[in-house]
Amino acid sequence: MVTSPPSVNPGPRTRLLRDSPGFRALCVSRAVSCVGDGITTAALVLFAAAQHGPTGVSLLLVANALPRFGGPLAGVIVDRVQTRRLIICCDLASAAVIGLIALTAPPLPALLGLIVVAGALSTLRGPAGRCLVPILVSPTERGPANALFGLGRTLQLVVGPGVGGLLSLGPGGMRAALAVDVATFVIAVAVLSRLPVFQPARDPAAITGVWAEAVAGMRHVAANRPVRVLILTMFALVVFATVDNVALVFLTGAAGPAGYGLAASAFGVGMALTSLVCTRLVRGRSPVALLAVAIAATGVGMILAGLAPALVVVVVAQLIAGAGNAGENIGFDTAVQNAVPRPLLGRVFGALSTAAQLGSGVAYVAGDLLLDVVGPRVTFVLAGAGTLVVLLWLVPALRTGPVGALRVAPR
Repeated sequence: MVTSPPSVNPGPRTRLLRDSPGFRALCVSRAVSCVGDGITTAALVLFAAAQHGPTGVSLLLVANALPRFGGPLAGVIVDRVQTRRLIICCDLASAAVIGLIALTAPPLPALLGLIVVAGALSTLRGPAGRCLVPILVSPTERGPANALFGLGRTLQLVVGPGVGGLLSLGPGGMRAALAVDVATFVIAVAVLSRLPVFQPARDPAAITGVWAEAVAGMRHVAANRPVRVLILTMFALVVFATVDNVALVFLTGAAGPAGYGLAASAFGVGMALTSLVCTRLVRGRSPVALLAVAIAATGVGMILAGLAPALVVVVVAQLIAGAGNAGENIGFDTAVQNAVPRPLLGRVFGALSTAAQLGSGVAYVAGDLLLDVVGPRVTFVLAGAGTLVVLLWLVPALRTGPVGALRVAPR
C-alpha cells in the first residue's frame, strides 16, 4: 500500500499569503506573469492565423514547445545559480523579447526564432519557482502552498486567452496585447524584489560541467524509485489526458463555438475551484493520496464526457476533469519536493516538465489518429480508461520499502 510521509505534528495553521511575505511575492509575481503569458499566446496565435494560416499557427506552437524538451539542462542552471536573480533575469529578458515582437511584428522566420527564445526563458522560470516553494514554507504547508502557486497557471488558462483575444480585436491589435504582457513582466520583477535572497542549491566547489550535472540528475531519477515512478506517471497521464485538447472541439461540434468555449471554460473553473479547496484540505496530508483521487477524477470526467448525451453533461464532465488536473499538479509538485534533496530539485523538476512535454507530443499524434478511426466519443472513453489504468499502476508502484516511500528528503 502507499504510505504517507512520517507523521508530523502539523502545528498551528498559518495563512500563507499573509504570514509569508516571500511566498506572497512569489505567488503574485507568478500569477501576474502567467496571465501575461496567456494574453500573448492568444494574441500571437490570432496574428499567425491571420498572416500565415494554419501552418503559421502550427509552427508557432512547435517553436514554443521545442525548448521545453531541454528541461534537465534548464534544471542544471536552476540548481547552480541564485534563484531570485534567475527568475528576475528571465522576466526582464522575456519582456525584451515580447517587446521586440510588439515593436517589429517580424516575418514568420524571425518570429519563430524569438518564440524559441521566449520558450527557453519560460523553461527556466518554471522549475525555478517550484524549487522556491519548499524553501519558503514548512513541509506541512507544501500542499496548500503548491495549490496557491498553481493558481497562476490556472489564471493563465482561464483569463489570458479571453483578454488576449479582446485586446487583439481592439484598435491596438496584437501590439496592444503584447504591450500588456511586457507590463506584467515588469510588475512581476517589481514584486520579486521583495523575495528573500537564497544561496544557490549547489556548493560552488561541487559544480562540474552542464552535461555532467544533467546526467547526474537523470541518474538520480533512475535510481530513486518514487521519483522515477512519478515521472513515468506524469508522462503516461499526459499521453491520455491531453487527448482532450485535440478531441473536445469535435465532441462539442454540434453545439458550435459557444458550446466548445463553455466546455473548455468549465475545465479551467474546475482547476481553480480545486486549487482553492486544496489550500485548506491538503495541509500535512499525503501528496500520493491527493494524486490518486485527482487521477481518478480526471479519468471519470473524460469517460463521462465521452458518454454524455447532452452539452450540459459535457460541461459537468469537464469541470470534474479540470478539478482532477489541478489536483494532479499539486500532488506531483508536493511529492517531488518531499522526495528530492534541494541540490537536485531543479533538475528533477526539469525532467518532470520534459516528461509532460513528451506526453503532449504523443497525445496530439495519437488523438488525431483516434479521432479519424473511432470518433470523438470513443476517443474520450478510451483516454479516460487509460487514465484509470495509470492509477491502477501508480498505487502499487509506490509501495512501502527502503526506496519506495515518499518521505521528506533532507535539505
